[in-house]
Amino acid sequence: MRRRPRSIRSKIILALLVPVVALIALWAVDVSASVTEVTAVRNSSHTRDNVSLPCDKLVEALQIERSRSVEVLAAAGGDVATLGPQRAATDAAVAEFRNLSRRYRGSGISAGITRARIADMITTVDSLVLLRTQVDARVVNRAAVVSGYTSIISYAFSVSTAAAASSEPLVERVMRTTVAIRRAGELLHQEDALLTGATTAGRFGPGEYRQLTEIVGALRFQIPVAGSTLPAADQAAFKSMLSSPTFAALRAAEDRILRDGDAGGPVSTTRDVWKATFNPAVRQLYGFLANGYDKAVGFARAERDRILFRFGLSGVLGLAAILISLYLSVRIGGSVVRRLSVLRTAATDLAHRRLPEMVVRLRAGERVDLDGDALRLSMGDDEIADVGAALSEVQQSAVESAAAEAALRYDMNRVLVNIARRNQTLIDRQLESLVQTPAVDAAGERATARAEQLAIQMRRHAEHLMILAGSARSRRGLGPEPLDRIIARAASEVEHAERIELGPVADAEVPEAAVADIGHLLAELMENGTTFSPPDTTVRVSAHRVPDGVLVEIEDHGLGMSPSALDETNRRLARPQGLDPAQSARLGLFVVALLAAQRGIRVVLRRSEHRGVTAAVTIPAELTLPVAATGPAVGAITGTRRSDAAKLVGMAAKAGRDRADRGAAPRHAAEDR
Repeated sequence: MRRRPRSIRSKIILALLVPVVALIALWAVDVSASVTEVTAVRNSSHTRDNVSLPCDKLVEALQIERSRSVEVLAAAGGDVATLGPQRAATDAAVAEFRNLSRRYRGSGISAGITRARIADMITTVDSLVLLRTQVDARVVNRAAVVSGYTSIISYAFSVSTAAAASSEPLVERVMRTTVAIRRAGELLHQEDALLTGATTAGRFGPGEYRQLTEIVGALRFQIPVAGSTLPAADQAAFKSMLSSPTFAALRAAEDRILRDGDAGGPVSTTRDVWKATFNPAVRQLYGFLANGYDKAVGFARAERDRILFRFGLSGVLGLAAILISLYLSVRIGGSVVRRLSVLRTAATDLAHRRLPEMVVRLRAGERVDLDGDALRLSMGDDEIADVGAALSEVQQSAVESAAAEAALRYDMNRVLVNIARRNQTLIDRQLESLVQTPAVDAAGERATARAEQLAIQMRRHAEHLMILAGSARSRRGLGPEPLDRIIARAASEVEHAERIELGPVADAEVPEAAVADIGHLLAELMENGTTFSPPDTTVRVSAHRVPDGVLVEIEDHGLGMSPSALDETNRRLARPQGLDPAQSARLGLFVVALLAAQRGIRVVLRRSEHRGVTAAVTIPAELTLPVAATGPAVGAITGTRRSDAAKLVGMAAKAGRDRADRGAAPRHAAEDR
């Protein structure tokens, strides 16, 4: 199945839509990227409040509980009941972390990792119950307690590290540096837990001295490295803090404890001295970190403002560009489509109405004002306007060609009419001469009758030219005539009239104006039937009334016609077009079609019941008035005329038999129609 072609409107819309859609896509990508960045930056504040700060509080509570648990185990007869308040504070920090972490709504890969770390942290915190039970039962040493609490705290730091990820590099760097410094602070708390236990007990427990040595080494390496990623101003403050007297005293105390101590040996300091050295350093370190998250959030807000400004600028400008592009696309595309629609409508109107009407008027002999009827289209000054101007030129050229053709046709029709009238005049004079010439004998009478019949045929053929030229026929009747007389006279004009058999004919009269045309039409069909049927067959003519007039049937017994030939011939009879010179062999049928169209007569060819073709001629009711409607006088005339009709057919039949006696074979067309 052939696909319907795409319209020019859809093509123009598609051509204009592609860049607009591309522009919208780029704008949408930019907006989406900006929204994603703003969302990520906004999540920094959200992450700080719901993950980082609660996690740091939990770590701080665990660090304090670790030191106090080690102190209770180190003291002889230490009371575990003193751990109750701190354990309650730790449980409150755990509950707060659980509650706030549920509100975390970060997006992206880092958010998924953060949620996984939070789940691990919550699972690990459950092991705190077992560790506390072991402390209460005193079935665990101080080193194992430090390791147990440190393991839980390490999970908390994994949550903080995952939550530090951000789409903005500066924000992520500050967040990760803060977490790294807190990890270094965790080493200080581990050191405090070990020395709190050792100073309370007065000596190092199993493995504590070695563990302390490792912690101090890691601490002195990680603290400077952790602050190396800070911004320049903060990095200088951090270095200044590490070189302060507080941290210098801490390092001196560490060096003295490690120098004077040994595995399982006594500690060279007391608990109070250690706490006096440790607490100021820790407070100074965490004081430096107090606003670390706030600085990261400040950077995030500044970045958010920058992104929002860029988004507002690019988004508004991009949206304005899209709207302008849509407006221009719709305006330009609509203008082109409207002008093309006007051009298409004008071309269609020119092809289907204006030109055919002008051609019909020109062929009818009317004058056409080319300037007044010219196609004028106001299409601008581009290529579409050039097409409109070319269309106007096409119309003018077509009208001029049609005018020239009409003039030529008019001249040819005048030539045909002149030739036909001269032939008619000569034939009429010949008929008068034949009528006035007395016959000497029977042979002369037959020759005269033969010449008279041929002259009548010649006159009918000459009328073909008059009909084709559209001129009025010169033959006129003497008033209305019965249909049977018209049929009989038409039969007598056929060359082989003796083969025509008249059947029953309905009583009807034909008005004077239609007598000649109906007779000519019937004579052509009768001659066609005798020509295309064998010489030993008859052509039967009958007429009977039908609801819409009188149906005259002319049936021959010839070779017949194929269904396709019948359909094509009936189409030409129903809608006569201009005479095609290539169809001159069917000139009689074309004349029949013209006469039928002029008088409203319907002519249809169909296959006969046995063999041959039947021509069905339906004469309308206004051309076949009932004989009774004209009164008795007409009936008397009708009877006389019927006898005249019988006489005409009889004379034609006698002339045919005489020709047969002389051995003159009738002309027969061998070819199929």
